[in-house]
Amino acid sequence: MWFVNERTVEQYKKDVDRLLDEKQKLKEELEELKLKKRLEGEEIKHMTRINEERLKSETETEKIALQKKYQEDISKFKEEQRKELVESLKGFHTKIENRFNSELENLKETYKAIMERLPNVNLSLTKRLK
Repeated sequence: MWFVNERTVEQYKKDVDRLLDEKQKLKEELEELKLKKRLEGEEIKHMTRINEERLKSETETEKIALQKKYQEDISKFKEEQRKELVESLKGFHTKIENRFNSELENLKETYKAIMERLPNVNLSLTKRLK
C-alpha cells in the first residue's frame, strides 16, 4: 500500500478548503454579475422608455405649436379676406350710390323738361250743395 504523509493530507485538505472557498466566491461573483446584468438591462429598458416618452412629448408639443400657428395663419387670412371684401363692397356701394344719384338727377331733369312743355292749366272744382 501506499503511504500518505500526514502533512500531504493536511495540505490537500487546505487546498480543498481553499478551492471550495474560491468556488463559493466565484459563485457569489457570478450571481452578483447576473444581478448586475439584469439591473442594467432593466435600466436600459427604463431609459429607452423615458427617451421614447420624451420624444413623444416633444412631437406632441411640436404638433400643438404647428396647429396653433395654422389657426393663427387661417385667422389672419380670414381677417384679410374680410377686410378686402368690406373694401370691395364699399367701393361697389359707392359706385351704385353715385349711379343712383346721377340717374335721379337725370329723372329730375326729364321731369322738369316735361313740365316746362306742358301747358299750365289751373282747374278749379266747385261743388254745389243743395
